[in-house]
Amino acid sequence: MPRLMKSHLPHRVTITPFEGETATGNTWGTPRTVHAYVEQKTRLRVDRRSTSPTSGQEITSTTMVFLLPQDDVAPRTLVTVWAGTPRERTSEVIDSAFFDYKGTPSHVEAFLE
Repeated sequence: MPRLMKSHLPHRVTITPFEGETATGNTWGTPRTVHAYVEQKTRLRVDRRSTSPTSGQEITSTTMVFLLPQDDVAPRTLVTVWAGTPRERTSEVIDSAFFDYKGTPSHVEAFLE
């Protein structure tokens, strides 16, 4: 089955997985840096974060990140793009899609707030 390879992903992003909510606030996992392709492009997406005030509503995503399948991310995961540049920012994943089709490179698309 075809899949994206690291050589197709020229950027690096830092992923900090959302682990849940506790009485004292949100809990985040250990950050890890992975290969990605980052595209600054505005798209309309449905907010898949269950505790967001805009949950289920269409909102604007300004960044789309392509990842390898093993780097799949869920909504509420924090992703830092363009680290070390003036454009560096950390945003929550509002929606993600896992693609695993015959004849198409397998990958994950994450849409950031």
